[in-house]
Amino acid sequence: MKTKLTTLGLALLILTIKACSPEKKKPIATQDPFIYDKITPVNFPKVNVPNFKFPEDSTTLNEWIRKNDTLKIYTHGWGIWAGLTQPTSQTAGGQNLLVFETWLTPEEMIDSILQKPNKRSNRANLKRPNQFTHFGHTVNDSIHESVSYSPSAANHAIKNKLFLASSLYQYAKQGKTEIPIFPDDAITIKPVFKILPVSKAKDQKLFAISTWPGTIDSLAAFPEKDWHSAVYIDITNHSHGDGNQLYFPNSTTPPEPTAATTYDLSDFIHYTMNKEDAHFFNQEFTENTSNPMTANPGDIVILVGMHVNSRENTRWTWQTFWWVADPDNPVAPSSQAIANQRPKALTHAASHYAMAVAYYMINPEEPNNGINIQGNPNYAFNPYLEAGFGPDVFNKKISQITTAKKDTIPTYAGVRTNCMSCHSMATVNPDALNTSKNSSTPYIGDAYIPLNDSIFTGQLKLDFAWSIQGNIDTTGFKTLIKKYTNTLENNTIQE
Repeated sequence: MKTKLTTLGLALLILTIKACSPEKKKPIATQDPFIYDKITPVNFPKVNVPNFKFPEDSTTLNEWIRKNDTLKIYTHGWGIWAGLTQPTSQTAGGQNLLVFETWLTPEEMIDSILQKPNKRSNRANLKRPNQFTHFGHTVNDSIHESVSYSPSAANHAIKNKLFLASSLYQYAKQGKTEIPIFPDDAITIKPVFKILPVSKAKDQKLFAISTWPGTIDSLAAFPEKDWHSAVYIDITNHSHGDGNQLYFPNSTTPPEPTAATTYDLSDFIHYTMNKEDAHFFNQEFTENTSNPMTANPGDIVILVGMHVNSRENTRWTWQTFWWVADPDNPVAPSSQAIANQRPKALTHAASHYAMAVAYYMINPEEPNNGINIQGNPNYAFNPYLEAGFGPDVFNKKISQITTAKKDTIPTYAGVRTNCMSCHSMATVNPDALNTSKNSSTPYIGDAYIPLNDSIFTGQLKLDFAWSIQGNIDTTGFKTLIKKYTNTLENNTIQE
């Protein structure tokens, strides 16, 4: 870890602050006062799932991994899902909130760190997935995210000021190679949504969305536009899809709906936009006055997927969920074996999602550190988030696995990724904070990455939390850098 910056380096860093800081968007005027509902973040609840405990002891988790006890791993992942999607007594705009919908976003945590008024009054505002822009690629313009932290994770981030560039810089200056690690009951999530433009559709009752057809074998991008599969959603809840979806390999638009491929809105976790939702969505996604977004109150937001990570183990646990037409028989990267472990505690809508898990990067288990580690790949990705990434996004040298038979399997494609491998690379470069390239570690496919890998030299590790790197606040950073510059200059003069 670099514990010093030269005076010249600090001066250059100051110069980059203005040059590399992203331009702020012009605010869109608020039309009407919003109706505010008091929302308090809800702790992860007790759930009625046999043999499930949260947080689970890391020794137990590692025993499951060592023995490749996948059924217990699947049960644990589903137990977390049951807790996240459990209804609460809290409401926003007259709609009941699920547990995960009450959790704080990075923006709200930053307000708390900066001691600004933080009046939680609604669901989290929708944003662009940072994942799509961190590596300079946009692969899916039709989905939107709202990263959130559980109360335990949020309290830790606020206490240690983990979203401030000034704090991260000082951790590095103190010789630390990693931020303070999260507590074992911390959960971070990345839900992703699609919007049904009900307000503009007049009497339209059916809306088509793309659905996952299954993975591909080739090392290639597989974005949503190439899936050529879809279902229809009946917003009046008078349809009963039977597990089928439409396939249209020779067309860019789905054919007419059928009874078998039309599903009730109640089959999805969803909510209806209120004035505040629509206002902040339009503010986030309007690039300029000639290209305004026009979401309106009454538009319906459906959950199509969610990454879920818990700090129960050193490398966290990783499970990802996405909506499927036939939840009893999901295709890869999920499986029927995973679906069979769904607990009865799941609500109807929550049970309509498939799951993939990444409690390890390769199979059999890998050590925390080591070289020449061999095994079989463990692909675990979310179709709506990772499938669209092609080989040009990845570090090809690292993105590979060597099997026990000495075969090399390349993994530089979104359909060959692993949540744990990807998030092991979560870092910031202390010398480049407040720039558009504040991390020097690459995007990788499924691969074994030791915790002490040399790739982390000079970086500050973020305890697997890319969400910190994507939401850094630079308040006070320029002043801090000037302070360090003056100190170094004074020390140089004295010498």
